[in-house]
Amino acid sequence: MDSVLTLTILYYSCLNSNAFVILYHNQKWVTISLGGFSMIRVGIDLGCDHIRLVSHEEGLVFDEPSMVAFDKKGHVLAIGNEARDMKELMNDDIRIVSPLLTNNIDFDALHALIDQLCYDYHVFRMLKKTILLFSYPTNLSNELCEELKKHLLEFGASRVYFDQEIWIAAIGAKLDLFLPVASCVMNIGSSNCDIALFASGTMQKKDECKISGIHVNMQIKNWLSLQYGLDVTEDMIEMIKCGIGQTIKQESPKTMIIQGINRANGQLCSLELNENQLVDVLYPLCQQWAHWIMSFIDSLSNEQKEDVYMRGIVACGGTMLLKGLEKNLKTMLPCPIYVTDDPLNTVSQGLEILLSKME
Repeated sequence: MDSVLTLTILYYSCLNSNAFVILYHNQKWVTISLGGFSMIRVGIDLGCDHIRLVSHEEGLVFDEPSMVAFDKKGHVLAIGNEARDMKELMNDDIRIVSPLLTNNIDFDALHALIDQLCYDYHVFRMLKKTILLFSYPTNLSNELCEELKKHLLEFGASRVYFDQEIWIAAIGAKLDLFLPVASCVMNIGSSNCDIALFASGTMQKKDECKISGIHVNMQIKNWLSLQYGLDVTEDMIEMIKCGIGQTIKQESPKTMIIQGINRANGQLCSLELNENQLVDVLYPLCQQWAHWIMSFIDSLSNEQKEDVYMRGIVACGGTMLLKGLEKNLKTMLPCPIYVTDDPLNTVSQGLEILLSKME
């Protein structure tokens, strides 16, 4: 994308009140003057499942579902957790939208979600310039990024920058991307799964996997439906995944009582499940991810392969919290796997690092 700038911020200075930032943009150095205005610098991690807002002054200030609630006239009623809590109230007068959850992106809803978020956190203020840094998922095309940038500039932003989540994740993992040796980063989020190789300040190779974190929930939902004829809510599936979602057999497996609707009689019923039952359901996903990662490694040059075998893969994304996934990947792959300290928020931390470099 040409006009939607992708960036890695390397140096910021202020001389005689004329601020400027030096960027590594499209494989060349560029200098952007910020003028003498007081600056507001905000980063937004635009995820399909969650949206996060990072302020250069306060850090992470918003981390809630990417949802927006509308009334029948199209006015925004709520975003984030409040919108999710209104799902039970959905009727002809209330509509709940997750703009990025499917390949058919609801751009009007995405506009409304970001506009309301910017309004709630006073992103645009009088006599101040606002710079927005976005990390965006793979399913958001260059054209949609361009349209979103145009909208935000009209809304009041001074400058808007976009870069893919995998770039920001690498920065959040605190890797030195300018080393001549290769660094490999993997991000398994809710609806995206990416792996990339960086060296000498450039992304040398990248690949995507069709299997992402949302498939964990889908596997559990389909298994309960086929095995027990049970329909369960999304919240219950999330509780199962976090509570007893396991990919390695346990000697003393945890148990959980779940509830759902029995399709045979339409009645609410309870069922006790244990971790080991979930292993048979979720372990195949580990195998698929391992096969995809190995295919990526096999596509590299011999020199790049050696770097990956020696230095390993840095992994992040909320799906890396799935019990046993890290251990399974270490067993299945011929290279080390290192999970970041806070895999769920590595991208947000990358935005914070970029924002701090502008001070």
